[in-house]
Amino acid sequence: MMDNTDLGTYDVVVIGGGPGGLPAAIAAAREGAKTLLVERNGFLGGVAATGLPLLAFYDRTGTQVVGGIGDELVRRLDRVGATFDGAIPCPIHNSITPVNPFWLRIEAAKMCEEAGVDLMFSTEVEDVAVEDSRITGVSLFSRGRKYTAGTKILIDSTGDGTAAYLAGADYEMGQGDDSRVQPVSLVFSLGNVNVDAVLDYIKSHPETFSNPPTYGVHYTLDYFLDSRSFYFTGFEEFIKIAREKGEFDVPRDRVIFAKQPNSNEVVVNAVRVSDVDPTDPLSMSKAEAVAHRQVETLIKFFRKYCPGFEDCFLANIAAGTYARESRRIVGVKTLQDDAVNEFLVPDDTVALAGYNLDIHTGVGIVLQPSEHAIGIPYGCLVSRNVDGLLASGRCVSAKPYPLGLIRAMSTCFAIGEAAGTAAAMSVRSNRKLAELDVSELRSRLSENGAIIQVDQTSQPLAGYPATWSTAPVSGTA
Repeated sequence: MMDNTDLGTYDVVVIGGGPGGLPAAIAAAREGAKTLLVERNGFLGGVAATGLPLLAFYDRTGTQVVGGIGDELVRRLDRVGATFDGAIPCPIHNSITPVNPFWLRIEAAKMCEEAGVDLMFSTEVEDVAVEDSRITGVSLFSRGRKYTAGTKILIDSTGDGTAAYLAGADYEMGQGDDSRVQPVSLVFSLGNVNVDAVLDYIKSHPETFSNPPTYGVHYTLDYFLDSRSFYFTGFEEFIKIAREKGEFDVPRDRVIFAKQPNSNEVVVNAVRVSDVDPTDPLSMSKAEAVAHRQVETLIKFFRKYCPGFEDCFLANIAAGTYARESRRIVGVKTLQDDAVNEFLVPDDTVALAGYNLDIHTGVGIVLQPSEHAIGIPYGCLVSRNVDGLLASGRCVSAKPYPLGLIRAMSTCFAIGEAAGTAAAMSVRSNRKLAELDVSELRSRLSENGAIIQVDQTSQPLAGYPATWSTAPVSGTA
């Protein structure tokens, strides 16, 4: 017989402690709400704790567009030497913020504890209680035990919209009638990489980082030679040779890796498994097996073909594969294609997205620049049919095309802070989420250091040449 423990009633329960959930819980608790954060792993950070750099704290103009809790976490990491002084300009990704994933876990937990967030690790949401279309509580499961908790507001930051699905929220997934989503990936790190040798090869063979026509942006040699860190996309010439010899079956036309804060270490984002349903455990289990096999293939490829990787070793593999897209709630508002094509920042914006359009298809990527950050309206976070339910991170209400721009981790931090702040304000004022005064929410976010409007008069981050502001593509992908 399974034990059942009642945890009492919370003002706010956040499901998922990644880039969308971590700041949501901290923000809610700092605003005085009794907050519970539930995380299925034994640590916080989600994809941010894999070692992948955080992209686009600054947009293509060099303007900072994510502040608040996300920026605070980066500054804390900088103080312990777990990042390179924050953001670094990047011709492809606008800005990159390399992080030590293990220090990120430590600082994330400390920030939650300091804010007064109750934490439950290694715990999954089992069910969501709804009465008269309003959230009333959650059922949780961990280590053979069941827990229940009442809540006034539930924030879904699972990445898969799991809590929203269990609550009966309307949602979308994939491209309209086609439920297929972008490929999933498994991040891993390699140690003992001779970064100087990598740079020497890049310097003498700049064609190696030449991007295909599906990229609307391009690297510069100075970027690699002058940056404290870099995000590299290339080595297509080696992939062709290895594939002809039957030594490379990963569906990629180039590899992607980034220089880490740890000396001679890079994080690799080159695993690709397509036609996976991230909401189906059987489908994801098969993907996990394929992804781990691809890690082995890629390590052998790097050692044999890529200068500087001859003596590398496997330093770390992420806790699991991650999806680039999954379920998205249908909100009071939905981010449409014109938000990207027209660079819209509406008056009800509560978070800015400063990345570029980035959609993984087949073996390649469609990557097109956005002139400046776009705005994410508050209504995109609010479920249209379940009261008391907010979405955070990439679960928000958006069409597939703009999702390819707003899914960056830095943006998820901004969305999460907005969600947590809104949740606490709803509880404090005893007003429904859909009835909140968005101007009051925006004012509170600004007071707390969040950035909710594009300030084109601000001093750009040093190192942003005007030539990076490439004209973006219009239309849909």
